[in-house]
Amino acid sequence: MSIATLRSVLAQGQQFAPDTWDGISTRAAETMGCPMARFSARALAHAVRGIPDEGVLGVAEMVWMVSRVVEDNCSIPLIIDVRSGFSDNLRILPYDLERIVKAGAAAMLLDDRAYGCGSDSPELTLVSRDVFARKVAIAKRAAENTDCMILARSFAPDSEEAIARCRLAQEAGAEIVGAAYAHTAADARAFAAAVPGEKFWNDLTVVEGKPEITAEELKDLGYDLVFMTFMEQAAWFGDMDFGIRNYQNGNTMYADLHDFDGYLRDEQGNLVDYHVIFSYWKKWMPMEKKFQDLSALGERAYQFKRD
Repeated sequence: MSIATLRSVLAQGQQFAPDTWDGISTRAAETMGCPMARFSARALAHAVRGIPDEGVLGVAEMVWMVSRVVEDNCSIPLIIDVRSGFSDNLRILPYDLERIVKAGAAAMLLDDRAYGCGSDSPELTLVSRDVFARKVAIAKRAAENTDCMILARSFAPDSEEAIARCRLAQEAGAEIVGAAYAHTAADARAFAAAVPGEKFWNDLTVVEGKPEITAEELKDLGYDLVFMTFMEQAAWFGDMDFGIRNYQNGNTMYADLHDFDGYLRDEQGNLVDYHVIFSYWKKWMPMEKKFQDLSALGERAYQFKRD
């Protein structure tokens, strides 16, 4: 399946990247029309491991999931949330990040939190400026001679410190940088003024029923990549909505007849099976149909024989 590079997608103008974590969520993002997605380590920890996100997700788990999603479930570039790089041991980092690149990452998003510090951790622990910059340089080397881009994000709560770290990350090879502290229009302007080059916005947030900043404002300030975190929340709502209705009704009619607000209607208005949204039917179903009958191969085909 052909997948565009992240650079080619960004060349088309400001883009939004929702949070995904598996084949179905990524396929949903693609079906919505999103040209890319951010593959979330937090959501993967919650959904696959069933644990709080405390920054301990292993590289093997991320590689396992990313490789399967990229190979068979989507045609959009994925920004892989590698966090600390899965370790604070700089001797191990090159090997682990190269595995992410080989799994099919369109970009790696590296941040300055220490290994063992995640979104659900009670305390924020950062590595030093120097270690962060060295990690970025290692990531850049791991992606050498590929189309995989390097993104860097600082979680420093102090704006001046975050800006200093992002600039060091740029010097180390990060192509796009962003800071988690930034939420408001004032934050966006200050960061844009202090940090040259390409920037991303870490998350769109709402306070007292109003967005703290709009996509249009961000575009005017040069933020051509905007992360949006809602897919995990949406999946939970969908599970609860279908589950509660079906449980109350004592049957599955609510789910079976739901047309996903029109997404499951064909051009004639007929309800189609929701499996058509998934992409595995494009590859695996035709292959299964083609190869399930091996009789035409005769003796060339392996046939189990019982004495």
